[in-house]
Order: sequence, then C-alpha cells, then structure tokens
Amino acid sequence: MLASETQFIADYLKETMIKKYGYENIKVHFADTRDTLCYATNDNQNATIELMKEEADFAIVIGGYNSSNTSHLVELLEDKFTTYFISDAEKIINRNLISSYNIHLHNEIISENYIPIKDKITVALTSGASCPDAVVDEVLLKLLSFSNDGKIDEVLKKMGI
Repeated sequence: MLASETQFIADYLKETMIKKYGYENIKVHFADTRDTLCYATNDNQNATIELMKEEADFAIVIGGYNSSNTSHLVELLEDKFTTYFISDAEKIINRNLISSYNIHLHNEIISENYIPIKDKITVALTSGASCPDAVVDEVLLKLLSFSNDGKIDEVLKKMGI
C-alpha cells in the first residue's frame, strides 16, 4: 500500500478505538506503528508525488519487478505519464525500443517509439528504495546517449552536472 493509504487506515482505526474505549485507554487498544514504515519507501513515494507536479514526455521507474514499493511508484506515475517500469539499463534496447514490465498484465512488453521525436525531451526518472544508484546512473547515461548525437559530456554540461 502507499504510505498515505496505510496512514489513513491507521488513523481511522485509532479514532475508532478512541470512540470505543476513550482517549485515556488508547495505548491499551492501539499500537502506533507509524515509525515502522521504511523511511526510504516513504521518501520515494513523497518524492514521486512531487515529481508528478512537473511536466514530462514520459516516465521511467527502475527497480525489481517484485517490489511492491517500486510498483506503487509506477501506479502513481501512470496517473499522469506514459510510464515504463524497467529493471536495468539493458531493458532500454535502443532509442526506439524499450522492454518494460506491465504491472497489470504481469509480463514484459516491448514498446516502440517511446522517446518522442522533438528537440527537448523531459523524462520523469525515479527508482525503488532498494534500487542501487549505479543502476539509476546506467539508465540515465543510456538515455543521455540518445541525445545530442551521443555527446554525453555536452548534455551533462548543459544540465549543470
């Protein structure tokens, strides 16, 4: 579940216990487990919600296909962007083909022409909590290699990196 959904349910149960047993007895009937949610999961979900305020041509989510955290990031982004869920840079076959995991069909699909043909392309890029930074870097570099005739250093310089 999303952290916000988990919190909503916990708050609802707490209020129910307060109504039934009184505020003074809440600690006997309700355990506050708010701090048991992985902070990285919560941070990723909050950052993804903020990312959705931006405009992008498409989104890529990187992580394990069996990760519920990463799948939730895909669900969030799908509400606004065409979203591709990949495990690593190898899933980006070339500028025209990407192999991504469909969380609804539970299989990988090949998509064509996922990168629009235009001068400036904006990609919403995020990853699951357990996805190594090196994997994210590899995906970013592969995407950058498709721009500016593959002159990654020039693209990074324009981005201020």
